[in-house]
Amino acid sequence: MAASVALHAQMALTGAHGPGWSVLMGVMALLCLSCLAGLVRGGDPAGPVRMTMGMALAMALGHVLLLPLLTGGAGAHGAHAHHGGAAPVDAAAGAGHGGMLLVVGVELAVAVLAVGWTRRHNQRITYQPV
Repeated sequence: MAASVALHAQMALTGAHGPGWSVLMGVMALLCLSCLAGLVRGGDPAGPVRMTMGMALAMALGHVLLLPLLTGGAGAHGAHAHHGGAAPVDAAAGAGHGGMLLVVGVELAVAVLAVGWTRRHNQRITYQPV
């Protein structure tokens, strides 16, 4: 979760995709930070875990929907040619479809962990009188 905050903040500060995407990345960093704060803070973490699960699923869907932008659009290599490795801005941007699919996989893994935690902590042992 802390890595997600750092990565979104880095993308917001570098501005490699333009000012609109930088603002969106800043908002994402703040949302990730709110989940992280809820998980680190004491008390019942059930709400923050559910929020983390929802955000991980939403981010996985968002990244899957971005996949067509990697190949479609302007030029032979698409609007986001640097994601395909043609002219990478940095190492993460040059990852292409494999990099985006790796991100989706990590997000789905976070969602699965959150579901597992929720299921494990919602199972209450009930004692029946004999």
